[in-house]
Amino acid sequence: MKDQKAILFFLLKFVALYVVLNTVYGLWVSSYAPLPDPITEIVTRQSVACISLTEKNVTIGSMTTSPNVPILKDGRVVVNVYEGCNSFNVMFVFLSFVIAYTGTLKKTVWFCAVGLTLIYIFNLFRVSLLYFIAEYYPNNLYFFHKYLFTGLLYGLVFMLWYFWVRKVWPTKA
Repeated sequence: MKDQKAILFFLLKFVALYVVLNTVYGLWVSSYAPLPDPITEIVTRQSVACISLTEKNVTIGSMTTSPNVPILKDGRVVVNVYEGCNSFNVMFVFLSFVIAYTGTLKKTVWFCAVGLTLIYIFNLFRVSLLYFIAEYYPNNLYFFHKYLFTGLLYGLVFMLWYFWVRKVWPTKA
């Protein structure tokens, strides 16, 4: 019975935190409509900086009536970055789990900072690689975006969770 209460309490904390984070974020994002939110714009700008290491004439398109941020090559839209592409929803899943699976404050803050940074960097590479796929292999974009890169991103989150539960959390020092 004690184990069931602990599991139920964990699930309640996880779901409650996830719902709160998503609701607040959703309200914040919708306050920018019909334009993209600043986080999506920053992720796009940083992805363009990564892409520009190997590609020339890659820029960000105008953002006047749509919530997406277009990435252009020679003035032509190659791919659009939407709010869901900024990795914040994945970050909320990660945070909700780590905080619900409570550790010491110091370890929790440290691990959340490291995990969020890794997720953010991985996502920058994901968006950048999606540009290259859209530019050079457009018929494969759907598969890579919908399945492969989404699976890899969530795989990273699961690896971080595993590391948290098995390596960091058990040693409460």
